[in-house]
Amino acid sequence: MRFATLLCALLLSLPAWAADTTRPLELGPAQLGMRANQLRFSALPANTRMVCGWDAEKPPGVEKTPLMMVGAMVSAKVDRCALFQDDGKNNWSPRPALVGGVPTELWFMTIEDEAGSPRIFQIVGRQEPNAFPSTFAFLTERWGQPVQKVPYFVRWLNGTNEGQMKEDGEGVMLWLFDTKLHALMESRMPRGKAKK
Repeated sequence: MRFATLLCALLLSLPAWAADTTRPLELGPAQLGMRANQLRFSALPANTRMVCGWDAEKPPGVEKTPLMMVGAMVSAKVDRCALFQDDGKNNWSPRPALVGGVPTELWFMTIEDEAGSPRIFQIVGRQEPNAFPSTFAFLTERWGQPVQKVPYFVRWLNGTNEGQMKEDGEGVMLWLFDTKLHALMESRMPRGKAKK
């Protein structure tokens, strides 16, 4: 988790090389900043439901998926959610979404805002290797030109929303996050003791 936080901080500090896009950055059925219950009670496909780590009751099979947050993330009031589908026998597994025609695992990170309402502040997607060119083309058509593009990494900005795409040996990773809500999470993380 420290690596992910460090990566986000590093990427946020990189210079923007083009104007921000005016197109909304969204991925799958969720949008950054929306209340978690807006997704939970939206018109999802048949036999599909959103399940979060803090949910009191989870359907069978969900326990195999790492939803529970630990340590500082719990004290920051962060939760991890995903869409699950029933195989017809009451056995639930993550439901991939199609992003540019590529099956994509999507994870939704939520944080309680000042009013106590969990809001989606980060969306993470994972695709199989070799999807980078087609997914990049799809997202560029959808979101506009990126502010940064280097081999195997792309970055888009739209106000307080940021989108990133990266490929390594394990596959293609997609990130969307709301920088204001991400800052709220950072403000709730424990601080190290000052050195004397």
